[in-house]
Amino acid sequence: MRLLEQWLDEFRNLGYLTGSDIRVLEQRDDTDVNRGLIVVDLSEAATVTYLQPIADSDGRWKATMEARDTTIELTAVAIVNLANELTVLGALVSFLETKSRDLLTAR
Repeated sequence: MRLLEQWLDEFRNLGYLTGSDIRVLEQRDDTDVNRGLIVVDLSEAATVTYLQPIADSDGRWKATMEARDTTIELTAVAIVNLANELTVLGALVSFLETKSRDLLTAR
């Protein structure tokens, strides 16, 4: 989990601007004490998204967006802001994939 926190800090230091709250959440897994996932609260969509590696992949990650119970209505400005948050989310997934592939190659 510390490794994910380091990667997230490194990503934040790249200077991407986002209104999203991004944090590492520990997962309970008795087989891997360092397991965690990254949670992203999209401020404009009021939905939780979490990022995790794709099992048995070559370092690829996926984003899962939880279902919403209510309809969301956005102004033009809110749509642009949400688009920015999703762009940063995509950059974060790419960053995590690069880090994961580097880690897998080093093993």
